[in-house]
Amino acid sequence: MKYLRAYRIATYLLILFCVGHTAGGMLAQKSLGAESDAVFSSMKDVHFNFSGADCTWYGFWFAFGLTTSIFLLFSAVVAWTLAGVSPDRWSSVSPIAWALVASHAFHVYLSWRYFFAGPGVFSIVITALLGVGAFQKGRAGLGAAAAPAN
Repeated sequence: MKYLRAYRIATYLLILFCVGHTAGGMLAQKSLGAESDAVFSSMKDVHFNFSGADCTWYGFWFAFGLTTSIFLLFSAVVAWTLAGVSPDRWSSVSPIAWALVASHAFHVYLSWRYFFAGPGVFSIVITALLGVGAFQKGRAGLGAAAAPAN
């Protein structure tokens, strides 16, 4: 059952989200209609100089998209690691745990504001699981701190 706790489930969902985002959103660039394809083509074809570099809006879009994939993968590693932290050491990592929850809460907002239901739902569930995991570990850490030392 230790693999079905909040942090572990969040990890599995984060990996699934990362794979779906990368393979389905970034690498499988399907046609969304003639007007959309024209904009996408322009994003690739129009070059401009930005801080001395030759850039395209497609390059910005693609790089930021992959950055999101890296954020999701890194979050999965952090969640898996937090799942293994012992209660007596929780106080030293709890700021990281709650920062992870906060960053994913902002991801919820961005997903609903700029994308569609799929990422929004994944983001809500993941954020909730990360919050539950942090809360449960915090309660266990308080119990460990209150236990008498031998």
